[in-house]
Amino acid sequence: MTTTPEEYQAKADDALAQLAEAKSESERLRLKRAHGAYVKLASHGAEAAERAAMRAPPRIRPEKQPLPPVRTTSYFK
Repeated sequence: MTTTPEEYQAKADDALAQLAEAKSESERLRLKRAHGAYVKLASHGAEAAERAAMRAPPRIRPEKQPLPPVRTTSYFK
């Protein structure tokens, strides 16, 4: 039941069409916000793919060597 970017884009286009017919300022504001939200949701997948492509590849790190045994005697005894 996930919504695809194409469905979000269709909802954004519908919000723009309703915005042209809006009569009150509160309705215009609601439709502007809805349009912005739908556009952001429609482009989210593409932006995430671009960010992943720009990210540096993971660094190759050597395996950690085991730590030497800890001294249990104290100098102050």
